[in-house]
Amino acid sequence: MNEPVLISIEIPKNLKTINGKKIEKKDINEFIIPSTITKLGNGCFEECESLKSITIPTSVSELGNDCFEECESLTTINISTSVSELGDSCFSSCSLLTSINIPTSVSKIGNSCFYGCTRLRTINIPTNVSELGNSCFDGCS
Repeated sequence: MNEPVLISIEIPKNLKTINGKKIEKKDINEFIIPSTITKLGNGCFEECESLKSITIPTSVSELGNDCFEECESLTTINISTSVSELGDSCFSSCSLLTSINIPTSVSKIGNSCFYGCTRLRTINIPTNVSELGNSCFDGCS
């Protein structure tokens, strides 16, 4: 028997932070993040293999470590101008991600942030980034 496939989740509006490993659905391709969320914690979307795109609302100021690690179908991410930090391995192994525009609000890009993003061709790093982590682009072609 085929089990139903959940493809979209709307996160409750009363949450402030999404912490690690809260979302482990491999078939979900869309998340609607409400404007009440202020932080995407460590590993919160890790291994969401079918996630294709995500928009970070302006209420979010930090993307935690491993936040989108191994989101193998992620092709588009819109980071809001309120985000100040991209955690370690935040987009590591997002193998279909081809370009990313980092807003001027970001001052820190963590270790291995884009490690293994084999199709990453274009990245815009603003001049105000004061910390670029080790191995940030290792494994990028």
